[in-house]
Amino acid sequence: MGEQIAAVISEPCMGNCAAILPEPGFLELIRKKCDQYGIVFILDEVKTGFRIANGGAQEYYGITPDLSTYAKAMGNGYPIAAFGGKREIMEIIGHGVAQGGTFNNNKPGVAAAYATLELLQKQPILETIARRGQSLMDCLTQIFRDAGILVSMNGYPAMFTFAAGKEKLLNQRDWGETDHEYYLRLMDALMIQGVMPDHDPREPWFLCYSHSDEDIDTTLSAMEEAVRTVSR
Repeated sequence: MGEQIAAVISEPCMGNCAAILPEPGFLELIRKKCDQYGIVFILDEVKTGFRIANGGAQEYYGITPDLSTYAKAMGNGYPIAAFGGKREIMEIIGHGVAQGGTFNNNKPGVAAAYATLELLQKQPILETIARRGQSLMDCLTQIFRDAGILVSMNGYPAMFTFAAGKEKLLNQRDWGETDHEYYLRLMDALMIQGVMPDHDPREPWFLCYSHSDEDIDTTLSAMEEAVRTVSR
């Protein structure tokens, strides 16, 4: 049966469903089975690439796919996307296999990606983001705990979110049972105070290098006020 499968594509985490992380060994099992049956393992790093580590989820989990895809963070907001992989796969492009894309030959995007990747190599950008993100995650968890509100905090310090009503999320079904309406009311209360996360309970919060420690403190103060004023 495995020999009939050409490729398996997976995100490292559920990027459009509360940043739910994989169970330990899940990605490693995909790699093992793909090797066993000669299947191409494609890792979708559109969200995690150049965000959770300089080497993305591949560095974070210590796993090497056959192909990987990138976008978003690679150009720091400029329109850019890319894919890459093992030589034996990439060498067939242009030799019977055509490749085209919306962002092909987009020179401003390529220049932005070059500058972004150079800065990532030279400055502690992702380390700083991770430190601030972890502080934000820990303090948000404490705010909810002090208020007696059960939440699950999901994702990585650079991209995370929370869901109310469950302590741990393993899959989309678990997320579907959480209190989305409460989350949205909290976001409305935050926006009134000048803090603007993504108004969608599925989407992670993303930190950037420009977010300061003061911005983290402002966000936490706003959340404390929101939790006090928004009933569940």
